[in-house]
Amino acid sequence: MQKLKLHIIVGSVREKRSSWPIAQWAYEKLKDKAEFSVELVDLKTWALPFFALAKPPAMGGYEDPLQKKWAQKVAEADAYLFVTPEYNHGYSAVFKNALDYVFAEWGRKPASYVTFGSVGGARSVEQLRQVLVELQVAPLRSAVHITNHFEKVKGDRFVPEEKESNALEDVAKDLAWWGEALRTARSGKK
Repeated sequence: MQKLKLHIIVGSVREKRSSWPIAQWAYEKLKDKAEFSVELVDLKTWALPFFALAKPPAMGGYEDPLQKKWAQKVAEADAYLFVTPEYNHGYSAVFKNALDYVFAEWGRKPASYVTFGSVGGARSVEQLRQVLVELQVAPLRSAVHITNHFEKVKGDRFVPEEKESNALEDVAKDLAWWGEALRTARSGKK
């Protein structure tokens, strides 16, 4: 069985962001799983300007070089794990912009979440699911909701509770199942 390409996308670019050590924790836990080839994709290194191109991404035929490069990166993945904080009951503008930058490359792939903030970032996930449905992503039910994240990020490390580690295992199982099912379905649709 060919490994699924899993992108762990870091959805915040703030200085001293908690999302980076949390994403590194998820990467370390998932990188050796037999089902996945895992890559950390940090939006901070992409520096996508706010989308202002005239042609909507849903129309395809990208012309902008950075948009083409981002499309290639997004297209590589069979599944996504979004690491995102909750900002004012939602997710970050930088993350929304990255989602909106391309269209078809996201589609027919599963996504789950590692989120934190008020009520474990649950409200950001609820907003994110609505956008993912429009992008034809399969938003999964399973997620890692981290409470009191400021107490668990120690320098550049995230120290999870057992419930968070267990939740990440559940997320991995769901991403593997859905990732394989949707990859099989995508390969039959030409």
